[in-house]
Amino acid sequence: MNKRPLFLALMLLSLLGGCKKEPAPEPPTDPLSLLPPETQTGQSTFGCLLNGQAWLPAGNPTAGITFTTQYFNGSLKISCPRAFSSQDGTRVNQAIVFSIDSVFAAGNYVIDGKNGRTLTFSDYLSNCTWVSSASSPAQMQLTRMDLVNRIVSGRFSFTLETPGCSRIVVTYGRFDSRF
Repeated sequence: MNKRPLFLALMLLSLLGGCKKEPAPEPPTDPLSLLPPETQTGQSTFGCLLNGQAWLPAGNPTAGITFTTQYFNGSLKISCPRAFSSQDGTRVNQAIVFSIDSVFAAGNYVIDGKNGRTLTFSDYLSNCTWVSSASSPAQMQLTRMDLVNRIVSGRFSFTLETPGCSRIVVTYGRFDSRF
C-alpha cells in the first residue's frame, strides 16, 4: 500500500487548517492618538486637532513636507502646510503660519495681531483665511526656546471666525523643531 498520497493529503490539510489570517488592526478611534508626541528635542514634528480631527503636515512626492521654523533677531516664524489629494479624490491645501516678534525665552505668548504677533490659517481651496486678532487671539506656550542648540518646542490653540467661512477650533497643538 502506497502511503504517499495519504501523507500528502494530511500535509495539505494541516497547512490549510493552520493558516489563520490575523485580522487587520483597528484604526485609532481617538484623533488625539494620531498626533505626534510632545517632545523638546528638535524632532521636526507638528500637529493639532482642527475641529476635533487630526491635522498634520503633508506634502507631495516632489515637494515633500515643508514644515519650517525660522528664527532671526527675536522673530520666530513657524509655517506648516498640508497639501494632498487622497485616493477618493478629496483635495486639501491648507497652511498654518505663526509669526511672533520679541521671542527670547520659553513662556506664554498671546498672538493677537499686535506688536508683530500674528497667526494665519489658510484654506486655499475654499479661498478662506482666518487671522488672529485682539478679539480672537491664539495662545502659544513655548516649552523650550534653546538659542544655543537652535530648538523650539511648544503648544498652541485658537478659535477663529471669518465672515463667509466656517468657524475653526484648533486644540492640542504641538510642535518641536530646529531652526
